Amino acid sequence: MTPWTTVIGNTVRVRWKRWMAGPRTETTSGTETARSVPSPSRRALLTGGGAVVVGAGVTGAAVGRYTSDTEVTSSPFLDVRQFGAAGDGKTDDTRALQKALDAAAAGAGLVYLPAGTYLTRRLTLASNVHMRGAGGDATVLQLHPGANSAILESAGFADLTGTSEPGGITGFSVRDLALDGNKDKNAEGGYGLRIYGCQYELSEVIVFNCRQDGIYSEWSGASGLPGLSHQMEARLTAVRSHHNGGTGINFNGPHDSMFVNCLAFENEGIGFRLAGEAHATSLVNCHGWGIAQTVSFDLAALAIGCVNCYADFNGGVGVRISRNDCRWWGGFVIGANHTGNRREIGIQFVPGPVDGEPAGCVIDTKIMNCATASIDFGNDFGHRSTVRASLTQPGVHVEGEYVEGTGAPWIGSPSRTCRIEIVEGVNDPTKSLVVSPAFEMRAQEVPGRPGEDSVRVFVRTSGGDTQLCAQFPNGVIKVIAAE
Repeated sequence: MTPWTTVIGNTVRVRWKRWMAGPRTETTSGTETARSVPSPSRRALLTGGGAVVVGAGVTGAAVGRYTSDTEVTSSPFLDVRQFGAAGDGKTDDTRALQKALDAAAAGAGLVYLPAGTYLTRRLTLASNVHMRGAGGDATVLQLHPGANSAILESAGFADLTGTSEPGGITGFSVRDLALDGNKDKNAEGGYGLRIYGCQYELSEVIVFNCRQDGIYSEWSGASGLPGLSHQMEARLTAVRSHHNGGTGINFNGPHDSMFVNCLAFENEGIGFRLAGEAHATSLVNCHGWGIAQTVSFDLAALAIGCVNCYADFNGGVGVRISRNDCRWWGGFVIGANHTGNRREIGIQFVPGPVDGEPAGCVIDTKIMNCATASIDFGNDFGHRSTVRASLTQPGVHVEGEYVEGTGAPWIGSPSRTCRIEIVEGVNDPTKSLVVSPAFEMRAQEVPGRPGEDSVRVFVRTSGGDTQLCAQFPNGVIKVIAAE
Protein backbone atom coordinates (compact mmCIF):
# COMPACT_ATOMS: atom_id res chain seq x y z
CA MET A 1 0.00 0.00 0.00
CA THR A 2 1.62 3.20 -1.15
CA PRO A 3 1.30 6.50 0.72
CA TRP A 4 1.66 9.90 -0.83
CA THR A 5 2.56 13.20 0.81
CA THR A 6 0.89 16.58 0.55
CA VAL A 7 1.91 19.86 2.16
CA ILE A 8 -0.91 22.04 3.49
CA GLY A 9 0.08 25.26 5.24
CA ASN A 10 2.75 24.35 7.78
CA THR A 11 1.69 20.70 8.09
CA VAL A 12 2.95 17.65 6.26
CA ARG A 13 0.09 15.20 5.83
CA VAL A 14 0.52 11.58 4.84
CA ARG A 15 -2.41 9.91 3.08
CA TRP A 16 -2.92 6.21 2.53
CA LYS A 17 -5.05 4.90 -0.31
CA ARG A 18 -7.07 3.02 2.24
CA TRP A 19 -7.08 3.41 6.04
CA MET A 20 -7.67 0.27 8.03
CA ALA A 21 -8.41 0.10 11.75
CA GLY A 22 -7.97 -3.68 11.79
CA PRO A 23 -7.98 -6.69 9.50
CA ARG A 24 -9.75 -6.23 6.17
CA THR A 25 -11.80 -8.84 4.39
CA GLU A 26 -11.41 -9.80 0.74
CA THR A 27 -13.52 -12.10 -1.37
CA THR A 28 -11.58 -14.79 -3.20
CA SER A 29 -13.49 -17.28 -5.33
CA GLY A 30 -16.63 -16.50 -3.41
CA THR A 31 -14.99 -17.05 0.00
CA GLU A 32 -14.30 -14.28 2.50
CA THR A 33 -10.73 -14.37 3.87
CA ALA A 34 -9.23 -12.09 6.52
CA ARG A 35 -5.88 -10.53 5.86
CA SER A 36 -4.05 -8.28 8.34
CA VAL A 37 -2.56 -5.04 7.07
CA PRO A 38 0.60 -4.34 9.11
CA SER A 39 1.15 -0.82 10.33
CA PRO A 40 4.26 0.91 8.96
CA SER A 41 7.36 -0.05 10.96
CA ARG A 42 9.28 2.39 13.16
CA ARG A 43 12.28 1.99 10.89
CA ALA A 44 10.18 2.87 7.86
CA LEU A 45 8.88 5.93 9.61
CA LEU A 46 12.35 7.10 10.60
CA THR A 47 13.63 6.68 7.04
CA GLY A 48 10.86 8.70 5.50
CA GLY A 49 8.53 5.89 4.35
CA GLY A 50 5.68 7.59 6.15
CA ALA A 51 5.12 10.02 8.97
CA VAL A 52 7.65 10.11 11.81
CA VAL A 53 7.18 11.52 15.26
CA VAL A 54 10.39 13.15 16.49
CA GLY A 55 10.00 13.75 20.18
CA ALA A 56 12.86 15.21 22.26
CA GLY A 57 10.30 16.87 24.45
CA VAL A 58 7.87 17.72 21.64
CA THR A 59 5.39 15.23 20.21
CA GLY A 60 2.77 15.06 17.55
CA ALA A 61 4.63 16.54 14.57
CA ALA A 62 5.31 14.74 11.32
CA VAL A 63 8.34 14.46 9.07
CA GLY A 64 8.03 12.90 5.62
CA ARG A 65 10.30 12.33 2.65
CA TYR A 66 10.99 15.72 1.11
CA THR A 67 11.46 16.32 -2.58
CA SER A 68 12.05 20.06 -2.73
CA ASP A 69 13.29 22.96 -0.64
CA THR A 70 9.74 24.32 -0.53
CA GLU A 71 8.46 21.18 1.12
CA VAL A 72 11.43 21.10 3.50
CA THR A 73 10.91 24.57 4.89
CA SER A 74 7.18 24.02 5.38
CA SER A 75 7.70 21.29 8.00
CA PRO A 76 8.33 22.10 11.67
CA PHE A 77 10.81 19.17 12.01
CA LEU A 78 13.74 18.55 9.69
CA ASP A 79 15.67 15.28 9.46
CA VAL A 80 19.26 15.96 8.35
CA ARG A 81 19.28 12.82 6.19
CA GLN A 82 16.70 14.42 3.95
CA PHE A 83 19.36 17.04 3.17
CA GLY A 84 21.98 14.44 2.27
CA ALA A 85 23.80 13.94 5.59
CA ALA A 86 25.31 10.47 5.75
CA GLY A 87 26.32 10.19 9.42
CA ASP A 88 28.82 7.46 8.57
CA GLY A 89 31.91 9.10 10.13
CA LYS A 90 33.59 9.30 6.68
CA THR A 91 31.54 11.67 4.55
CA ASP A 92 31.97 15.43 5.00
CA ASP A 93 28.43 16.31 6.12
CA THR A 94 29.07 20.05 6.61
CA ARG A 95 27.03 21.24 3.63
CA ALA A 96 24.06 18.99 4.36
CA LEU A 97 23.98 19.87 8.05
CA GLN A 98 24.25 23.60 7.40
CA LYS A 99 21.48 23.38 4.85
CA ALA A 100 19.23 21.79 7.48
CA LEU A 101 20.13 24.45 10.06
CA ASP A 102 19.47 27.24 7.55
CA ALA A 103 16.10 25.74 6.67
CA ALA A 104 15.22 25.63 10.37
CA ALA A 105 16.29 29.26 10.78
CA ALA A 106 13.89 30.18 7.98
CA GLY A 107 10.98 29.04 10.11
CA ALA A 108 10.94 25.26 10.56
CA GLY A 109 12.57 25.39 13.97
CA LEU A 110 13.79 21.90 14.85
CA VAL A 111 16.60 19.86 13.27
CA TYR A 112 16.75 16.15 14.07
CA LEU A 113 20.00 14.18 13.83
CA PRO A 114 19.45 10.40 13.96
CA ALA A 115 22.08 8.10 15.42
CA GLY A 116 25.41 8.30 13.60
CA THR A 117 28.73 10.14 13.47
CA TYR A 118 28.53 13.31 11.39
CA LEU A 119 31.91 14.57 10.18
CA THR A 120 31.69 18.35 9.90
CA ARG A 121 33.50 21.66 9.77
CA ARG A 122 32.15 24.79 11.47
CA LEU A 123 28.35 24.93 11.60
CA THR A 124 26.61 28.27 12.18
CA LEU A 125 23.70 28.27 14.59
CA ALA A 126 20.97 30.94 14.33
CA SER A 127 18.19 32.17 16.61
CA ASN A 128 15.18 29.93 17.28
CA VAL A 129 16.87 26.80 15.93
CA HIS A 130 16.60 23.64 18.03
CA MET A 131 18.95 20.70 17.47
CA ARG A 132 17.97 17.24 18.69
CA GLY A 133 20.04 14.08 18.56
CA ALA A 134 19.23 10.48 19.44
CA GLY A 135 21.38 10.61 22.61
CA GLY A 136 24.94 11.50 23.53
CA ASP A 137 26.25 8.00 22.86
CA ALA A 138 24.34 7.73 19.59
CA THR A 139 24.51 11.07 17.75
CA VAL A 140 28.01 12.57 17.42
CA LEU A 141 29.16 15.67 15.56
CA GLN A 142 32.89 15.18 14.96
CA LEU A 143 35.17 18.01 13.84
CA HIS A 144 36.64 17.33 10.40
CA PRO A 145 40.44 16.81 10.33
CA GLY A 146 42.21 20.12 9.74
CA ALA A 147 39.10 22.25 10.32
CA ASN A 148 40.65 23.85 13.44
CA SER A 149 37.37 25.59 14.26
CA ALA A 150 34.37 25.28 16.52
CA ILE A 151 31.91 22.52 15.72
CA LEU A 152 28.91 24.75 16.52
CA GLU A 153 29.23 28.52 16.57
CA SER A 154 26.55 31.19 16.94
CA ALA A 155 25.98 33.57 14.04
CA GLY A 156 28.07 36.74 14.43
CA PHE A 157 30.26 35.25 17.15
CA ALA A 158 33.57 36.60 15.83
CA ASP A 159 32.26 40.17 15.50
CA LEU A 160 30.42 40.29 18.83
CA THR A 161 32.86 38.61 21.21
CA GLY A 162 34.44 41.13 23.57
CA THR A 163 32.13 43.98 22.56
CA SER A 164 29.46 43.71 25.33
CA GLU A 165 26.91 44.50 22.63
CA PRO A 166 23.31 43.33 23.22
CA GLY A 167 23.23 41.34 19.98
CA GLY A 168 23.77 37.64 19.41
CA ILE A 169 21.38 34.79 18.86
CA THR A 170 18.47 33.91 21.16
CA GLY A 171 15.86 31.27 21.76
CA PHE A 172 17.83 28.22 20.60
CA SER A 173 18.65 24.84 22.12
CA VAL A 174 20.87 21.78 21.66
CA ARG A 175 19.95 18.43 23.18
CA ASP A 176 20.83 14.76 23.25
CA LEU A 177 24.02 14.68 21.23
CA ALA A 178 27.81 14.74 21.55
CA LEU A 179 30.43 17.10 20.11
CA ASP A 180 33.82 15.47 19.44
CA GLY A 181 36.61 18.00 18.84
CA ASN A 182 38.89 15.38 17.27
CA LYS A 183 41.92 17.21 18.71
CA ASP A 184 44.50 14.73 17.43
CA LYS A 185 43.60 15.80 13.88
CA ASN A 186 43.06 19.51 14.65
CA ALA A 187 46.41 20.57 16.08
CA GLU A 188 45.92 24.32 15.53
CA GLY A 189 42.69 24.71 17.47
CA GLY A 190 39.12 23.68 17.94
CA TYR A 191 36.11 24.16 20.21
CA GLY A 192 32.96 22.19 20.78
CA LEU A 193 30.45 25.04 21.07
CA ARG A 194 31.00 28.81 20.98
CA ILE A 195 28.10 31.12 21.75
CA TYR A 196 27.48 34.83 21.88
CA GLY A 197 23.83 35.10 22.85
CA CYS A 198 21.21 34.42 25.49
CA GLN A 199 17.94 32.66 26.22
CA TYR A 200 19.20 29.22 25.25
CA GLU A 201 19.21 25.69 26.61
CA LEU A 202 21.78 22.89 26.53
CA SER A 203 20.55 19.54 27.84
CA GLU A 204 22.18 16.10 27.83
CA VAL A 205 25.02 17.43 25.68
CA ILE A 206 28.50 15.85 25.82
CA VAL A 207 31.51 17.89 24.66
CA PHE A 208 34.91 16.21 24.59
CA ASN A 209 38.29 15.90 22.92
CA CYS A 210 38.51 19.56 21.81
CA ARG A 211 41.88 21.23 21.28
CA GLN A 212 40.69 24.32 23.22
CA ASP A 213 37.61 24.96 25.39
CA GLY A 214 34.74 22.51 25.29
CA ILE A 215 32.05 25.20 25.68
CA TYR A 216 32.53 28.96 25.52
CA SER A 217 29.61 31.31 26.18
CA GLU A 218 29.46 35.11 26.34
CA TRP A 219 26.86 37.83 26.35
CA SER A 220 26.36 41.48 27.26
CA GLY A 221 25.13 43.02 30.50
CA ALA A 222 21.62 43.76 31.70
CA SER A 223 21.03 46.42 29.05
CA GLY A 224 21.01 43.70 26.40
CA LEU A 225 17.82 42.03 27.65
CA PRO A 226 15.44 41.38 24.74
CA GLY A 227 12.39 43.55 25.19
CA LEU A 228 9.78 40.92 24.29
CA SER A 229 11.50 37.89 25.82
CA HIS A 230 10.10 35.87 28.71
CA GLN A 231 13.62 35.09 29.84
CA MET A 232 17.23 35.95 29.18
CA GLU A 233 19.11 33.30 31.14
CA ALA A 234 20.86 30.25 29.76
CA ARG A 235 20.00 26.85 31.21
CA LEU A 236 22.50 24.00 31.20
CA THR A 237 21.25 20.62 32.39
CA ALA A 238 23.24 17.36 32.51
CA VAL A 239 25.98 18.82 30.32
CA ARG A 240 29.32 16.98 30.39
CA SER A 241 32.55 18.52 29.13
CA HIS A 242 35.73 16.45 29.43
CA HIS A 243 39.22 15.75 28.12
CA ASN A 244 39.46 19.11 26.36
CA GLY A 245 42.72 21.00 25.92
CA GLY A 246 41.33 24.17 27.52
CA THR A 247 38.51 24.86 29.97
CA GLY A 248 35.59 22.46 30.17
CA ILE A 249 32.86 25.13 30.44
CA ASN A 250 34.09 28.72 30.05
CA PHE A 251 30.97 30.73 30.88
CA ASN A 252 31.01 34.53 30.52
CA GLY A 253 27.30 35.16 30.31
CA PRO A 254 24.41 35.53 30.07
CA HIS A 255 24.07 36.51 33.71
CA ASP A 256 21.58 34.91 36.13
CA SER A 257 21.90 31.59 34.33
CA MET A 258 21.45 28.09 35.78
CA PHE A 259 23.59 24.94 35.76
CA VAL A 260 22.05 21.71 37.10
CA ASN A 261 23.71 18.27 37.31
CA CYS A 262 26.63 19.23 35.05
CA LEU A 263 30.12 17.67 34.97
CA ALA A 264 33.50 19.05 33.87
CA PHE A 265 36.39 16.61 34.24
CA GLU A 266 39.91 15.88 33.08
CA ASN A 267 40.20 19.11 31.10
CA GLU A 268 43.69 20.57 30.79
CA GLY A 269 42.62 24.01 31.98
CA ILE A 270 39.75 24.71 34.38
CA GLY A 271 36.65 22.60 34.91
CA PHE A 272 33.96 25.29 35.43
CA ARG A 273 34.96 28.93 34.91
CA LEU A 274 32.36 31.62 35.63
CA ALA A 275 33.65 35.06 34.60
CA GLY A 276 32.77 38.27 32.78
CA GLU A 277 29.00 38.85 32.64
CA ALA A 278 28.18 35.51 34.29
CA HIS A 279 27.28 37.23 37.57
CA ALA A 280 24.46 35.80 39.73
CA THR A 281 24.63 32.44 37.96
CA SER A 282 23.65 29.42 40.08
CA LEU A 283 25.20 25.94 39.99
CA VAL A 284 23.41 23.01 41.65
CA ASN A 285 24.76 19.45 41.98
CA CYS A 286 27.69 20.12 39.65
CA HIS A 287 30.90 18.10 39.78
CA GLY A 288 34.40 19.05 38.64
CA TRP A 289 37.19 16.48 38.92
CA GLY A 290 40.45 15.18 37.48
CA ILE A 291 44.21 15.33 37.77
CA ALA A 292 44.58 17.36 34.56
CA GLN A 293 42.49 20.33 35.70
CA THR A 294 44.34 23.20 37.39
CA VAL A 295 41.12 24.43 39.06
CA SER A 296 37.81 22.58 39.45
CA PHE A 297 35.60 25.67 39.99
CA ASP A 298 36.79 29.21 39.23
CA LEU A 299 34.32 31.78 40.59
CA ALA A 300 35.56 34.88 38.78
CA ALA A 301 32.22 36.70 38.39
CA LEU A 302 30.12 38.50 40.98
CA ALA A 303 27.64 36.65 43.19
CA ILE A 304 28.11 33.14 41.83
CA GLY A 305 26.18 30.61 43.93
CA CYS A 306 27.19 26.92 44.18
CA VAL A 307 24.85 24.58 46.06
CA ASN A 308 25.77 20.96 46.82
CA CYS A 309 28.60 21.03 44.29
CA TYR A 310 31.60 18.70 44.36
CA ALA A 311 35.19 19.85 43.76
CA ASP A 312 37.30 16.69 43.42
CA PHE A 313 40.89 17.32 42.35
CA ASN A 314 44.39 15.90 42.29
CA GLY A 315 46.79 18.83 42.57
CA GLY A 316 45.77 22.42 41.86
CA VAL A 317 42.78 24.17 43.44
CA GLY A 318 39.31 22.90 44.22
CA VAL A 319 37.45 26.24 44.40
CA ARG A 320 39.07 29.58 43.52
CA ILE A 321 37.22 32.80 44.40
CA SER A 322 38.18 36.28 43.20
CA ARG A 323 34.92 38.30 43.17
CA ASN A 324 32.50 39.62 45.76
CA ASP A 325 29.44 37.85 47.16
CA CYS A 326 30.22 34.34 45.91
CA ARG A 327 28.77 31.38 47.83
CA TRP A 328 29.73 27.73 48.21
CA TRP A 329 27.05 26.00 50.29
CA GLY A 330 27.23 22.38 51.37
CA GLY A 331 28.84 20.06 48.89
CA PHE A 332 32.34 18.71 49.20
CA VAL A 333 35.91 19.80 48.47
CA ILE A 334 38.37 16.91 48.37
CA GLY A 335 41.98 16.69 47.28
CA ALA A 336 44.13 13.61 46.80
CA ASN A 337 47.12 14.52 49.00
CA HIS A 338 48.90 15.34 45.75
CA THR A 339 52.69 15.49 46.07
CA GLY A 340 53.49 16.55 42.50
CA ASN A 341 54.77 19.89 41.24
CA ARG A 342 51.53 21.80 41.94
CA ARG A 343 50.28 23.02 45.29
CA GLU A 344 47.00 21.44 46.35
CA ILE A 345 44.54 23.82 47.99
CA GLY A 346 40.87 23.24 48.78
CA ILE A 347 39.46 26.79 48.67
CA GLN A 348 41.64 29.67 47.56
CA PHE A 349 40.86 33.39 47.75
CA VAL A 350 42.80 35.54 45.27
CA PRO A 351 42.62 39.29 44.53
CA GLY A 352 39.91 40.34 42.08
CA PRO A 353 39.97 43.11 39.46
CA VAL A 354 38.64 45.67 41.98
CA ASP A 355 40.48 46.70 45.15
CA GLY A 356 39.13 44.92 48.21
CA GLU A 357 37.82 41.89 46.33
CA PRO A 358 36.81 39.27 47.18
CA ALA A 359 34.46 40.31 49.97
CA GLY A 360 31.03 39.35 51.26
CA CYS A 361 31.57 35.67 50.43
CA VAL A 362 29.86 32.80 52.25
CA ILE A 363 31.44 29.33 52.57
CA ASP A 364 29.91 26.40 54.45
CA THR A 365 31.35 23.04 53.46
CA LYS A 366 33.49 19.98 54.19
CA ILE A 367 37.15 19.99 53.06
CA MET A 368 39.58 17.09 53.20
CA ASN A 369 42.87 15.60 51.95
CA CYS A 370 44.47 18.79 50.63
CA ALA A 371 48.25 18.35 50.58
CA THR A 372 49.13 22.05 50.90
CA ALA A 373 46.20 23.57 52.81
CA SER A 374 42.44 23.35 53.09
CA ILE A 375 42.00 27.12 52.76
CA ASP A 376 44.32 29.81 51.41
CA PHE A 377 43.17 33.18 52.72
CA GLY A 378 45.89 35.13 50.95
CA ASN A 379 46.64 38.44 52.63
CA ASP A 380 43.85 40.08 54.61
CA PHE A 381 41.20 38.22 52.65
CA GLY A 382 37.54 38.78 52.42
CA HIS A 383 36.08 41.75 54.22
CA ARG A 384 32.64 40.99 55.68
CA SER A 385 32.82 37.32 54.64
CA THR A 386 31.78 34.17 56.49
CA VAL A 387 33.71 30.90 56.28
CA ARG A 388 32.58 27.79 58.10
CA ALA A 389 34.40 24.56 57.29
CA SER A 390 34.87 21.11 58.76
CA LEU A 391 38.31 19.74 57.92
CA THR A 392 39.98 16.37 57.60
CA GLN A 393 43.67 16.95 56.96
CA PRO A 394 45.75 13.83 57.54
CA GLY A 395 48.86 15.32 55.94
CA VAL A 396 51.05 13.81 53.27
CA HIS A 397 52.91 10.59 53.84
CA VAL A 398 55.95 9.72 51.72
CA GLU A 399 57.24 6.17 52.05
CA GLY A 400 55.26 5.79 55.24
CA GLU A 401 56.58 8.93 56.93
CA TYR A 402 54.62 12.09 57.58
CA VAL A 403 56.04 15.19 55.86
CA GLU A 404 56.02 18.13 58.25
CA GLY A 405 54.30 21.29 57.05
CA THR A 406 51.92 19.55 54.67
CA GLY A 407 48.19 19.31 54.90
CA ALA A 408 47.86 22.59 56.82
CA PRO A 409 44.38 23.61 57.94
CA TRP A 410 44.87 27.09 56.46
CA ILE A 411 47.47 29.54 55.20
CA GLY A 412 47.29 33.32 55.05
CA SER A 413 45.08 35.41 57.29
CA PRO A 414 41.45 36.49 57.07
CA SER A 415 40.31 40.03 57.65
CA ARG A 416 39.14 40.93 61.16
CA THR A 417 35.79 41.89 59.69
CA CYS A 418 35.14 38.25 58.76
CA ARG A 419 33.44 35.51 60.70
CA ILE A 420 35.58 32.38 60.52
CA GLU A 421 34.95 28.96 62.03
CA ILE A 422 37.36 26.28 60.85
CA VAL A 423 37.45 23.09 62.86
CA GLU A 424 39.58 20.00 62.38
CA GLY A 425 40.20 18.92 65.95
CA VAL A 426 38.42 20.64 68.83
CA ASN A 427 41.09 19.47 71.30
CA ASP A 428 43.96 20.91 69.25
CA PRO A 429 43.95 24.72 68.98
CA THR A 430 46.49 24.59 66.16
CA LYS A 431 43.89 22.83 64.00
CA SER A 432 40.98 25.13 64.75
CA LEU A 433 40.48 28.80 63.94
CA VAL A 434 37.63 30.94 65.16
CA VAL A 435 37.59 34.61 64.28
CA SER A 436 34.38 36.49 65.06
CA PRO A 437 33.48 40.14 65.40
CA ALA A 438 32.84 41.55 68.88
CA PHE A 439 29.70 40.28 70.59
CA GLU A 440 27.67 41.44 73.57
CA MET A 441 26.69 39.49 76.69
CA ARG A 442 23.83 41.02 78.64
CA ALA A 443 23.17 40.81 82.38
CA GLN A 444 20.88 38.01 83.49
CA GLU A 445 19.77 36.15 86.58
CA VAL A 446 22.34 33.70 87.92
CA PRO A 447 21.85 30.55 85.78
CA GLY A 448 21.77 26.98 87.05
CA ARG A 449 24.97 25.00 87.44
CA PRO A 450 26.75 23.88 84.28
CA GLY A 451 27.23 20.22 83.43
CA GLU A 452 30.14 18.13 84.67
CA ASP A 453 33.55 19.16 83.29
CA SER A 454 32.01 22.42 81.99
CA VAL A 455 32.23 26.11 82.83
CA ARG A 456 29.46 28.61 82.14
CA VAL A 457 30.33 32.24 81.37
CA PHE A 458 27.65 34.84 82.03
CA VAL A 459 27.09 38.47 83.01
CA ARG A 460 25.31 39.68 86.15
CA THR A 461 24.83 42.91 88.07
CA SER A 462 25.92 43.26 91.71
CA GLY A 463 25.75 46.45 93.73
CA GLY A 464 25.07 48.41 90.56
CA ASP A 465 28.17 47.07 88.88
CA THR A 466 28.26 44.75 85.86
CA GLN A 467 30.35 41.63 86.35
CA LEU A 468 31.65 39.01 83.92
CA CYS A 469 31.53 35.70 85.77
CA ALA A 470 32.52 32.05 85.38
CA GLN A 471 30.43 29.40 87.12
CA PHE A 472 31.90 25.94 87.82
CA PRO A 473 30.12 22.56 88.18
CA ASN A 474 30.17 22.77 91.98
CA GLY A 475 28.25 26.06 91.81
CA VAL A 476 31.18 28.32 92.69
CA ILE A 477 31.11 31.63 90.81
CA LYS A 478 34.31 33.52 90.09
CA VAL A 479 34.26 37.14 88.92
CA ILE A 480 36.50 37.44 85.86
CA ALA A 481 36.07 41.18 85.38
CA ALA A 482 33.96 43.98 86.86
CA GLU A 483 33.35 47.70 86.44
